[in-house]
Formats: sequence, structure tokens, C-alpha cells
Amino acid sequence: MNVKEASLISYLVNVLDGKAEMPSYLFDEFADLSRKALEKHFTRKKEDFRLRMSNVGKPLCQLQMQAKGVEPEKPSHDFIVRMIIGDMLEALVIVLLKAAKIKVKSQHQKVSLGVGDRQIEGEYDIELDDGIYDIKSVSPFSFTTKFNADNGYDKIKQSDSFGYISQGHGYGMAVNKPFKGWIAINKTTGEIVFTDAKHTDKEKKEVYSKIYNTSVALLDEKPFERCFTDIEEVYYSKPTGNRTLGIECSYCPYKHNCWENLEFRRQLPSKGKNPKWMWYTKIDPKWMEENVQ
Repeated sequence: MNVKEASLISYLVNVLDGKAEMPSYLFDEFADLSRKALEKHFTRKKEDFRLRMSNVGKPLCQLQMQAKGVEPEKPSHDFIVRMIIGDMLEALVIVLLKAAKIKVKSQHQKVSLGVGDRQIEGEYDIELDDGIYDIKSVSPFSFTTKFNADNGYDKIKQSDSFGYISQGHGYGMAVNKPFKGWIAINKTTGEIVFTDAKHTDKEKKEVYSKIYNTSVALLDEKPFERCFTDIEEVYYSKPTGNRTLGIECSYCPYKHNCWENLEFRRQLPSKGKNPKWMWYTKIDPKWMEENVQ
């Protein structure tokens, strides 16, 4: 636990003990940030594709689909609610930091990073006294296995289909300040953790190279290739003959364009009362014949 995280937790404990309050001007700031979140989601118009900090780290195959105007899956009606909740939790973190007397030097600043002949724009969440931070509201699974895990940065990097690494370092490089990491809030439990980023020269060069290569690939219209393969289903150490999508593809809105005959089913070999849902790319007829009556 770093000093900032400890200060934030101490403030919240003092509030519960009746030893601290939140200044009234922060109520107004939270209301203003919440209003902007509603405006963003309920008044924005559909925009043409462009490479931005928020998407530059996503898988190239997904960006190629988007750039070509391929129609993505239509999100469910609750998608917009989840997005608003995320923005409002971000607003909450900002006012909590200020109430805990953690110095916020700037917030929601628009930036631009020159990459070859292209400018990649974005807007970082917050700058504290030691650098840039990105605020993320995350699922309990991501909170536990990535942001609050030992070597959290490496865990995020191992499976980063949302492009958090490139996004964060992109902000830092755009303003020539270190990207210090993430302030993650568990959407279910309310836990907050500071996850440190690696900001060595080697790491920044690696991230910039990835951003550059993505930019060049899109400009040159590199032939489309899947970025990931499907996975052999193994249940209790025994292969079933079926194949499923990995987590990187499961959340992609273009997965039906990559994988024909996708089937969304309860985990087939499970005998539990409520098996988890899986995306199947292949269901072995022999396995079905032997196991499904």
C-alpha cells in the first residue's frame, strides 16, 4: 500500500468515525462531473473511427474492423448504464482524493501524441504530484487477479485487450510526465487500490513502438489477421474436443465476423446447477453424442 492509498483509506475511516467531513464545494464538483457524464452518453453523436489514446492499445484486428466500418454487435440496453456508473465512480474517486488532501494538479486534460505523421489524441483522468494516473472501475475478477494482485502491472500486461498499458503510457508521453499507474475501484465492493506502473525508458520505448506499429498497420491497411486463436476446452484435465473463445475475443464486438458458427452455451461438460456461459467456436459431434442425451 503506497502513501496516497493509505491517506485515502485513513480519510474514509475518519469519516466513518465522525472525525472528518467532505467540504461542500466537492459536492458541487461531484454534481458537475456527474452531469458531464450524463451529457457525454445521452447527447453524443456517432463519430467516424479515429485512433485515440483510449483505443490505440486494443488488438489490431479489432481496430481494423472498426476502421473499415464493419458493423459491431449492438450492445445490450444495460451497456450505457454500466458506462455511466463507471464515469460516476471516476468522479467519486476524484473528489475523495481531494477530500483526503491528496494534491490533484490537473484533471481531464486533452493531450496529443505525435506518432509518425499522425497525432493521437486523448484525455487523461488525473495528474497527482508525481505523475499521471488513470482511474478504472473494474469487475471483482479484474480487481483481484490484476489490479490488486502482486505484480499487478505485469498481470495487466499479460492480458490487455482493453489497451490499458498503451493508453496510460500514451498520456504520459504526450505531456512528458511519468505514467504512474491506475487508481482502480472494485465496482462491487467499493475497494480502491493504487496499482503502480513500470515507467522505465525500456518500458516506454516498448509501448511507443507498439503504438507506432499499430498506427502504421492501419495507415498501410495491413491485411487482416486474427490476433488470437481459439482454445481447446479442457475439463478436469481431460480434453473434450470442443473449442472456445479466450477472454480477449469473448468481449470483442466483432467476434462474429472472425468466427463463424459461434454458439453461446452453458459450459457443456459441467454438471453443476448453474454452469458459466461460454462462446464455443467448435462443438465436437462425437463428444455431444457420448455426453448429451
